[in-house]
Amino acid sequence: MYIFKTAYRIKRKNSDSIYKGFGFRHLSDATQYYIHPKNELIPPKTTLCQPIGEALSLLSSMIVEINKGNTEKIGDIYFSDDNRIFFANINIQDDWRENGVVQYNIYNYKAFFDMETIRIAAYDMNNEYIRGDMEHLHPLYKLLPCIAVIIAKESRFNEDYSKLFNEYIKSPSVDLFANLHEDIYQNHKNYDYNVIYEDISDYDISRLKSYSSINKIVQDNKEDNSIRLHEKVIKFNVDEFSEQYRNLIPKLSDEFILPWKLKSVCNAVTEGDTLAVLLHGPSGTGKTISCKLICQETGIPIMDTINCTENLDEYILGKYIPEDDKIVFKESFVTKAVREGGAVIFEEINFAKPQYLAFLNSLLDDNGFVRLDNGEIVKRHKNFRFFATMNIGYYGTRELNQALYNRFNNIIEIGELSDKSIRRMLISRVPQCEPMVEKIISVFNKIKRKIENEELDMVISPRNLENWAKLAKYEGYVSAAEKTIIPIAKCDRIFEETIRSIIVLYKWKEE
Repeated sequence: MYIFKTAYRIKRKNSDSIYKGFGFRHLSDATQYYIHPKNELIPPKTTLCQPIGEALSLLSSMIVEINKGNTEKIGDIYFSDDNRIFFANINIQDDWRENGVVQYNIYNYKAFFDMETIRIAAYDMNNEYIRGDMEHLHPLYKLLPCIAVIIAKESRFNEDYSKLFNEYIKSPSVDLFANLHEDIYQNHKNYDYNVIYEDISDYDISRLKSYSSINKIVQDNKEDNSIRLHEKVIKFNVDEFSEQYRNLIPKLSDEFILPWKLKSVCNAVTEGDTLAVLLHGPSGTGKTISCKLICQETGIPIMDTINCTENLDEYILGKYIPEDDKIVFKESFVTKAVREGGAVIFEEINFAKPQYLAFLNSLLDDNGFVRLDNGEIVKRHKNFRFFATMNIGYYGTRELNQALYNRFNNIIEIGELSDKSIRRMLISRVPQCEPMVEKIISVFNKIKRKIENEELDMVISPRNLENWAKLAKYEGYVSAAEKTIIPIAKCDRIFEETIRSIIVLYKWKEE
């Protein structure tokens, strides 16, 4: 049975709307929200259908309840260690029957998925098997558990789909709904499944893992992390730093919040267990700000911030300069930090030429020191700390020398900012954009997914959004996008038009 192709030919007689599907109906056009790279239609068109949309809603609402610990009410998902076998035990909620989405006497679905065979069964309010064969139930009611268990498996082993599905669970949105619907269709449209209707209530699930048990472990770990995050951060003794440098301890505005994963790093930095920290991740995710937040939390002055794309050269430790009638050696703030204590931040360290980073090998060694051009050897102060950031996979970047890479005590990935963080950042920095901030973020997510799905060599970051919002104060969002958002296409005329078509979907004038 070609389940996903069949899904477009079947709908409920009582309604063609997709239940809990953002107002979409059977065969609704969702092209404006998402087009899959493998879409074979000319021109490409994304169409939604009732069975896939409702299976997606059924499973996602089930996962939400499981996350709350309501497995007795909603059921559970089970899977084998190798992700080959999946078993779904789905309790149907009253509203699904009351609205005619599911047959009036169905209170529970069970679905067993092994390779290309799917076994399904329906049960009544007494948990009695509703006897029959594949023709006994309306085809739509058979498709629901089939598609739901396939989505469950897809969200388990397909990393990209899992990320998207989890994002949808946390914050359902129309574009994510269309994306998930189209992805599962395109990934499975050509699969011919063997679907069998039979009683599977006696299937032994004891050898399988359950989603709820895995989720409980995750929640327990989060709880443990939450407790640890409330531990007090240990600060440096400010008297250990020269008075002239104490004003270099950062004092950032309240819009900046230290990421939870860096809380524990702070105490390690203060206690001396962490000397060097490397933060890596996409552009615009706040890596440099995170370094400054660690310094602010621990109370260490930032002696210098070096952008390695521009300001790193052979004079990083100091140089000879004329003074009066003689030539003297003037040490840099990097050297002052090594000598007297304090933090140094190297931004985008993997843009630097390797020869300019060679001094770090001896500086970050156990008996840290640097040798200046005047011959002096400066031993590393006990309160010296080194921070570095880098983007991975960007044009012009290099791989760090392994010896240097190994000298970092903590190497931390800073992930993409959440919509909530981007929203807070934009409103804080550009208050005038608040009425449009949801539209800005929606445009951002659509462009980002388009780049990811088509594997384009382009990047859009929250920094682009900030520039867009700032310029929009003077010339409006559509016009401002031409100078701030469209350029990310790097003169790719087709993608430029794609971005424009996304932006013009929204109303940018305030009422």
